[in-house]
Amino acid sequence: MATSTDAQDYDASAYWTAPTRNFRTSARLHLQHFLHQHTVGHILDPKIESSVVGSQSLKIADLGCGNGMWLIDLDTELSKKGISAQLDGYDINPVHFPASAYLPEAVTLKQLDVLAKPVPVEMVGVYDIVHIKGFTSIIINSDVTPLLSMAIALLKPGGWLQWEDVRSDRFLAESPSPEICKTACDTILQIMMAGVSARGLKGDWLEVLDRYLEEHGLEDVHLQVYESRKQDLKAWTEDYLMVLEELHVLFPSQKKVPQAPMTAEGWIDLFSKAVKETEQGVVIHQGRIVAGIGRKAL
Repeated sequence: MATSTDAQDYDASAYWTAPTRNFRTSARLHLQHFLHQHTVGHILDPKIESSVVGSQSLKIADLGCGNGMWLIDLDTELSKKGISAQLDGYDINPVHFPASAYLPEAVTLKQLDVLAKPVPVEMVGVYDIVHIKGFTSIIINSDVTPLLSMAIALLKPGGWLQWEDVRSDRFLAESPSPEICKTACDTILQIMMAGVSARGLKGDWLEVLDRYLEEHGLEDVHLQVYESRKQDLKAWTEDYLMVLEELHVLFPSQKKVPQAPMTAEGWIDLFSKAVKETEQGVVIHQGRIVAGIGRKAL
């Protein structure tokens, strides 16, 4: 089934800054964080962590920090190792930020469009580590340069970049047995992927992220792929269902555009059928997480 014009006009940046990104979205981000950590098994990449053991007064930035969970967990890990650090989170939408009174003392969250130019001068060249996660939905036509250039600009000479992400163009629906139908899940993912394709969102660049890191001058580059654990697939499914449930807003109402290939009412009905399939054991996931690290030249 083809997507509607509304889905083709989907603007990821506008979506993530919309007022409707509320407590449900923040709850989903918490779940996503825990699942991510279950998959990769660490906060800092082991190679980066080993390079900073014994360091004092580190400065670490998390771009697209959401509700700050990565930094909050990092603060706990660094504290256990006796490493002091200034942990700064940046996000275009501050609606999910916890109140500063409930954050660890080392963590500060700030509103910032990380793709806006110029980079604030006070941020240039001051961070030992910059972390990126969850940006594939705004990388158009595989052009990683705006984000990657900004992240590298924040690093001190010798500083580390850590980027973890999933392909924006890869969603899978799997049934635990041939007898259990997954037609609705397949259809809903097909429609979503049509919208992704129409926006110029591709995921092939992520498979060669190490090449892009090297092309931008980083050294000691390493790429690692982490496959999703089967015991986490139900939780990943529920995480994605929370996204899919909200996407009816991208489609016109049947009353307004009755001839549309997909309407808001049609999406709600299809989503309801997809949920019933997941209750029978069907899972929706993206398969794996790709992580790349690299060090800025001294």
